Amino acid sequence: MIKNIYIYLSILLCMASADSYKEPEYTLIKKDGKIEIRKYSEYVIARTSISKGDMELNNNMFRTLAGYIFGGNSKNESIPMTAPVITKNNDSDYDMIFFMLDAEETNQLPQPNSQNVTIEKMEIGKTASISFGMWATESRVGRYKKKLDKYIRNNNLEIESPLMVAQYNSPWTVPPFRKNELIYKIK
Repeated sequence: MIKNIYIYLSILLCMASADSYKEPEYTLIKKDGKIEIRKYSEYVIARTSISKGDMELNNNMFRTLAGYIFGGNSKNESIPMTAPVITKNNDSDYDMIFFMLDAEETNQLPQPNSQNVTIEKMEIGKTASISFGMWATESRVGRYKKKLDKYIRNNNLEIESPLMVAQYNSPWTVPPFRKNELIYKIK
């Protein structure tokens, strides 16, 4: 019995640690529980967008970006997967973003085969974030957004961007080992 529990826990631990993707670096300015104030540099990203009215195409967004990094580009070359995958709502669009951490300039990457992929730089700058586990469902995002918004209000911080939802794990990572964050750019 104890041996079976040990084996089960070992498998779960291996599954949790299997998601070791390269992540954007940042400087931690302040930490308050699950909330962090950070400073990021500028990064090259691959972005795809859909109109807010086409939200059922969300899964297609991931396939579009994955197609680019798995060889759907002018050089037919693979580009390393990174974490997190970020989604955000703009005024009329819904964006999904992959970080291209092996490139410092956009011209260091092959051109996408798909017209729905844009390669550009993203200046993230100073941020306020909150981390949480499990799945990034609409209700969980809403709950943690309230906590982050309250922190921002109580600390007189000024938001400069739409809310970004950052998901760090592959879909097969078991919920207790998942990592998600909500991020705002702040002044």
